[in-house]
Amino acid sequence: MKWGEVPRADLEMTAFPADTNATAVILCDYGEVSFSGSEFELNLFHHQRIKILTEAGYKKGEISITFYAKESWQRVNDLEAQTIFLAKDGSVRREKLDKKSIFNEDVDGSVRRWRFTFPALARGCVIEYRYKMISRGGTFLHDWDFQTDEPTRYSEFRAEIPNVLQYVMIRPLFFDFAIDAKEERVVPGVMFGTSHTLPLTSHRWAMRDVPALRQEPYMTAIDDYRARIRFQLSKIVWPGEMPVTIMNTWEKVAEDLMLSESFGLQIGSHGALRKQAETLVAGITEPEQKMRAIYDYLRATMVWDETRGIYASDLGKAFQARRGGGPEIALMLTSMLRAAGLDAHPLLISTRDHGKPAPLYSALAQFNHAMTYVKIGAREHLLDATDPVRPDNLLPVPALNGMGWVVDKKNPRWVNINTTGTFVRLTSVIAKLAADGSIQGYFEASESGYGGLLGRITLRGKKKDEEYVRDGWLKELAGAKLDSFRISNRDSSIAPLTTKAHFSTTENVQVAGDNMYFNPIFFDREDKNELTQPERNFPVDFAYSLKFVYMLNLTLPEGCTVLELPKSSTLNLPRDFGQFRRLATVEGNKLQLTSQITIRKPRFEPHEYKMLREFFDRVVAAHAEQVVLKRGTSAVVKEGVK
Repeated sequence: MKWGEVPRADLEMTAFPADTNATAVILCDYGEVSFSGSEFELNLFHHQRIKILTEAGYKKGEISITFYAKESWQRVNDLEAQTIFLAKDGSVRREKLDKKSIFNEDVDGSVRRWRFTFPALARGCVIEYRYKMISRGGTFLHDWDFQTDEPTRYSEFRAEIPNVLQYVMIRPLFFDFAIDAKEERVVPGVMFGTSHTLPLTSHRWAMRDVPALRQEPYMTAIDDYRARIRFQLSKIVWPGEMPVTIMNTWEKVAEDLMLSESFGLQIGSHGALRKQAETLVAGITEPEQKMRAIYDYLRATMVWDETRGIYASDLGKAFQARRGGGPEIALMLTSMLRAAGLDAHPLLISTRDHGKPAPLYSALAQFNHAMTYVKIGAREHLLDATDPVRPDNLLPVPALNGMGWVVDKKNPRWVNINTTGTFVRLTSVIAKLAADGSIQGYFEASESGYGGLLGRITLRGKKKDEEYVRDGWLKELAGAKLDSFRISNRDSSIAPLTTKAHFSTTENVQVAGDNMYFNPIFFDREDKNELTQPERNFPVDFAYSLKFVYMLNLTLPEGCTVLELPKSSTLNLPRDFGQFRRLATVEGNKLQLTSQITIRKPRFEPHEYKMLREFFDRVVAAHAEQVVLKRGTSAVVKEGVK
């Protein structure tokens, strides 16, 4: 890619067939870093070229370059930008960025930002910019993103890294490099004023035809799936000298945390917590019963202020106030469990919206929440006491993010955060259909596991209980009226959350002459497949397994004939990962239908996406099938209808 030399085919491009939703295309993104001087000044050269397809793509013409300006640790030089386009006569025109249009902004006193908008932005234009950034020291070797929210035709990053600087590198999980090469070589250098040869490694990474990464259903933090290479300076190893450690080991991090007044020194240092724990477990001999007694007490008495983090304020004051953040409640729980003689340790995690933690990086910044790890015999328990209605065998949904780190001074370690619960909703409907198309009925819904937990959380957020019933069930039933309802077990953490209601409607059935048409799935209908993309390069992460059961017992009008009835069918995902079953029958004037959707696997990998998408396509199609009745004098099923 040479500055200003844009192939005419790129200027004439009007669409990008590989992604019809693209508003712009990253034609080429090139970065190159090298080090110079005895202090290893880092030199970054960045050149990017973008094709604008639609007006929505103008956002790509708004550029921000941030850098750490304090004490001139970083500076930006040689910034250029231009817009290239075809004039009406077919000639190639260029509009350069006026340096006066670059805004130099102070972000927070240490960080500055250069910001500009390309001139003459228009559909069909090509924009490009380039600059150099000089940084003092090897800690500024930033990550390189090969993927953005628009498709990228080609992206390349080169790095010449002196072997004196040792980096931990994390490579992309879901993409392969088109070019992945390195070369060892030796160049002249100066160290401590003395000329010598400097061994270094030249790296070259490139990707072609990288799809856009956009927010889609059932995904954790979007950066978890971005095609990127990440760098963290680990050590500086001067020839003949002891290595200088930049990134601590996990053992050292755990040791420092346990000696911190805002973390480890809080555990076991508050008599009120110890005394309360001893009172709670008095007379209990079974370790798991001790654990549950303390867990149940804290979740019932402490009010979570909805903040997260890893460092805690004074536990004694929080315990007295009966209010605290995530780290206060986690360290209280750890402290009380230890007072009861249990093997408990703090557990640090990164929530689903914060991104997956990387065991290769011993950096606390990747964690944003604290919980408690307990080991009883061979069983591991992960506890979070921030919700009064969550049982000990269910974690908050945001915590279901792969792995957590146990802060054990003697044996810090990573543990898997496995989903132990299922989202279950069972709905049973008894209703009567009148000859004029009106329906009167009663339903009873039972929500358990994550169904019950999330139902209770949703219920707490509603101003009126009626809104919970209407939004949760009646929204799919045209013209539905809620005649009466009752919600049970709303404050229980064990019993299913139960909703019972009487309803009626005069609009859900279409009447045309003697024929009546209606969808028999009144509630929990799968009317849209959220997996819309033909391909997906990252997992579908439901967080937990799923089970929806819908049962209908409908009394039909006397004398009607069933012309069409949804077919009984079974659809299985491979390896028993999931199933859809439907059974529909008519006996006399009773129509009975059962629909069951079961997803037994919480996470599906990219290679399993197409079969999962097809599964839901077929479920949606099945749930769209209608019952067709003909009003008449005999209540029989038409011959051939199954």
